[in-house]
Amino acid sequence: MWSRRSRAVKTPRIAVLDGLRLLAALSVVLFHYLAGSGTIPWQRTAVELFPALHRIAGFGWLGVVFFFMISGFVICMSSWGKSLQQFWQSRILRLFPLYWAAVVLSTLAGRLGPQTPGESKVTVGQMLTNLTMLHEPLGVSHVDTVYWTLWVELRFYLIFSLVVLLGTSYRRIANFCWIWALGSVLAPASGIPLLEQLLVPLWSPFFIAGIAFYLVRRAGRFEAETLGLVALSWLLMQHRLPAVMAWEGHGINWKVCLTAITVMYLVMGLIALGKLDRIQWRWLPVAGAISYPLYLVHQSLGVRVIWRWNEQWGPWPTLLGVTAAMVLIAWLLHRVVERPLTRLLRRLMAPQGGREQKPAV
Repeated sequence: MWSRRSRAVKTPRIAVLDGLRLLAALSVVLFHYLAGSGTIPWQRTAVELFPALHRIAGFGWLGVVFFFMISGFVICMSSWGKSLQQFWQSRILRLFPLYWAAVVLSTLAGRLGPQTPGESKVTVGQMLTNLTMLHEPLGVSHVDTVYWTLWVELRFYLIFSLVVLLGTSYRRIANFCWIWALGSVLAPASGIPLLEQLLVPLWSPFFIAGIAFYLVRRAGRFEAETLGLVALSWLLMQHRLPAVMAWEGHGINWKVCLTAITVMYLVMGLIALGKLDRIQWRWLPVAGAISYPLYLVHQSLGVRVIWRWNEQWGPWPTLLGVTAAMVLIAWLLHRVVERPLTRLLRRLMAPQGGREQKPAV
C-alpha cells in the first residue's frame, strides 16, 4: 500500500502538458474569432464565411475548462514541499509580468486602434485597476474580457494556500479536495455570497479533478480514494455543465460538451499514470511558454485586425494571418517581456543573501 506521508519525488517537466496548454489556448482563439453568429469580428457572419469551422469553433470555450483542470494538476505539483511565501512568489512571477504587458497592450489597442461597434474606450483608471488583477471584485470592467479566468484562478490559489500553509501531504490535499467539493455544493444554498465567491462552485470540479490526478501521478496508480475524488468531480461537473453552458451564453449540445470534457479526464488520467511521458518533442516547452500570452492578447488585438482588414484580405488569409501573428506576438512577449521582467522580479523578491528561486511552473 502506498504511504500517505509526504515524500521527496522528482517532478520533471511533463512536456505533454505544454502541448495541451497551447491546444487549449488555440481552441479559445478560434472560439473568439469564429463562434459568434453576428458580424463581429467579420463584416459578414462567421457562419457564412466558415460554415464547418464555425460549428467546431463553437466548442472552443472548452479550452478554458482544460486550462482549469491542468492548473489544478500543475499547482499541486509545483507547490509540493514549498512554503507559503515560495508558493505566492512563484504564482506572482508566473502570472503578473505577462499580464501587465497584456493590459497595457490591450489598453493601447483599445484607445488607438480600430474600434469595433458598440465598444467603449478603456480609461486610464480602468487600466490601472486592471493591473491589480482584482478589478472584477472591485466592480471595474475588464480591459479584455478573457481576464475573467484569472480571477477564478486567483481564488483557487487563495483557498489552496491553506494547504500550503499547513504543509503539503497526500492526506491534507485529499482532505482539502473532499471539503472543497462539499463546500462548493453547499455554498450556493448558504445565502453567504462571500462563501460562494471563494469556493467558485461552477468551476471547482475541474480544479479538484486536476489535483486528484496529480495525487495519482505521485502514487503511480489509482487508488480507491483518488478514484473516488475523480468520480465525484466528474459527477459534479456533469450536473453543473448546463449552468456553465448557460453562463457561457452558447446554446450548444450538452452531450457533445460532456463527451469532450470526459475525453479531457481520460487524457489527464493517462498523464497521471505516466502513459504520455514518452512525448518529448523539442517544441513543446515553447508551446507551453506562449500559451499564456497568446490567451491574454489574442482577443483585444486580433479581433480589431480582423474587423478592420478582413474585407481587403479575404476570410482565410485573414484568419490564418491573424492567428499566426498572435502566436508570434505571444512568443515575443515571452522572450522580450516575461524573461527579463521575471528575472528582475525574482531578484527583488529573493531574500537578501539568499538564493534565487527556480522559474515558476
